[in-house]
Amino acid sequence: MFYDEVIYLFLALILWGAWPDGPAPSWPLPLVFVLKDLLWVVLVWGLLSGAREALSFFQRQRLIPKLALVFFLADVALLRLPRVLHGDLWALLFYGQYLALSWLVAAPLEKRAHLAGLPPVRYLLSQLRFFLPALIPWLAALALWDLLEKAFPQAPEALLWSGILVLVALFFPALAVRLWPTRRLPPGEVRQRIETFLAREGVRVGEIYLWLPFEGRLLTAGVVGLLYPWRYLLISPALMAFLTEEELLAVVAHEVGHLKRRHLLWLLVFLFGFFVLAYRGLEPLWLAFLAFFPRPEIFLSRNLSLTPWPEILLVGFLLLLVVLYFRYFLGYFLRQFERQADLHAFESLGSARGLRQALEKVAALSRLRQAPSWHHYSLAERLQFLEEVERQPELARRHHLRLRRYLFLFLGALILLSLAPEVARHAGLQERALSNLKEGLLRRAGADPELLRAFADYLLSQGQAAEALTLYEKALEAAPEDPWILNNLAWTLLTAQEPSLRDPQRALRLAQKAASLRSTPEILDTLAEAYFQNGLAEKACQAAEEALKLSQKLPVRHPDYYRRRKEKFCHAAATP
Repeated sequence: MFYDEVIYLFLALILWGAWPDGPAPSWPLPLVFVLKDLLWVVLVWGLLSGAREALSFFQRQRLIPKLALVFFLADVALLRLPRVLHGDLWALLFYGQYLALSWLVAAPLEKRAHLAGLPPVRYLLSQLRFFLPALIPWLAALALWDLLEKAFPQAPEALLWSGILVLVALFFPALAVRLWPTRRLPPGEVRQRIETFLAREGVRVGEIYLWLPFEGRLLTAGVVGLLYPWRYLLISPALMAFLTEEELLAVVAHEVGHLKRRHLLWLLVFLFGFFVLAYRGLEPLWLAFLAFFPRPEIFLSRNLSLTPWPEILLVGFLLLLVVLYFRYFLGYFLRQFERQADLHAFESLGSARGLRQALEKVAALSRLRQAPSWHHYSLAERLQFLEEVERQPELARRHHLRLRRYLFLFLGALILLSLAPEVARHAGLQERALSNLKEGLLRRAGADPELLRAFADYLLSQGQAAEALTLYEKALEAAPEDPWILNNLAWTLLTAQEPSLRDPQRALRLAQKAASLRSTPEILDTLAEAYFQNGLAEKACQAAEEALKLSQKLPVRHPDYYRRRKEKFCHAAATP
């Protein structure tokens, strides 16, 4: 199928939507883009032309989605395309064009006997039609997201995505069999034998189709769809042409095994599990990283603003999470599902002979006997396991038991993961992360009074007056004549919510010194507040009047603020 392409499309969407913004490049984008695509064509040609036989060609072609992601990263990080092209559809388009170019290059170099000889355009169109259903879930999900977000603006994102996942899983198969080149398997003895076997197994499908990608040359079969009647059995004509009736029924029994063991439903559960991981587990993991990373100051510039690195690291962390979850964790279960489906063919038919013979023929025709796959065991491994099971049928029971145990462990882990945010709060991870960041900020600020003041200003805006006072004092030691440090320290001593932190008398001395060094509306307003809190209402009125006059001459924000302050202090001065 197209598991690799689906995963790398997901990674491309993450890169496009989450990569931090930056300045637009100064290069001529059209020229750079053309040169980059030419480089891509040369790279793909060099990679595939070096293959001397089918297995090598197959392995090299499997590298192309990964290499395409590297080139796509250049589009995002260097050319800054998301800056000028908004919307996730562009991500699908730009990543897809790398795949399309690679398919066009691959056509004359194809080494697999059943696919070699197709003209480049027909090879490309066959790849596109085969790949198109991998795009449809993303397009449908993006469209449904916009609709559901407008219809239910207060609904949690995780709930919306879960609903989209269910809708796509239910109705995607009906669309896929229409996008793929398919044809209803005509009535006849073969269809009758398949239908009889399905009835014996108690399995219903909406239709049995001939699967015609690459003009029917693929040696494959499959089943799509969770529920009847949107469940379909697909068999390629090439497979039917080369297999005997016994071998074909064994292949059908394998696909029935997927249905009877509910593998498609489990696949939906695993996809749902990723949403749980992303929405419930990612934040605690990120907090843990921030809490225990030893040098958080490397994420800060000299003016204490965040560099792009935290966002880049978060994107990288999310990409790694996708790869680990789908490529390795889900990949393990997919391989076990395939093995269990092989076992169902053995158990339902009473022998593995038909399936072994079918796999031997596919291996001989495709020349991919040893081809590795992260979601399938190789043909050689499958054949070896079937031979072992025929000698030791107990292996089948052990496999079923072990897989069932691992699936229940997964469900238990999923439940525990859903509680991760509560566990993180109980463990104080957020507080620990903030504390670690503060320590990093202090190390970055050093003895620089401006940076210390900037950090203190931030802490004060977050309601952390005690910590802000400590930094203002440290900044004042380094720059005792800085009017803004004097002013901000005075304001904090006047307005801190905790009474124990207030010191109006010292605040007045600091405000007077600040006003003597520099006269601005903000500094005079602090001086007015200091006079007022020390019982000097007339002086407070005078300072407020000066602040108002200055504010009218300067482009200050909130000019009405100074008018209200003047009215307050002057009213107090006029009141006996």
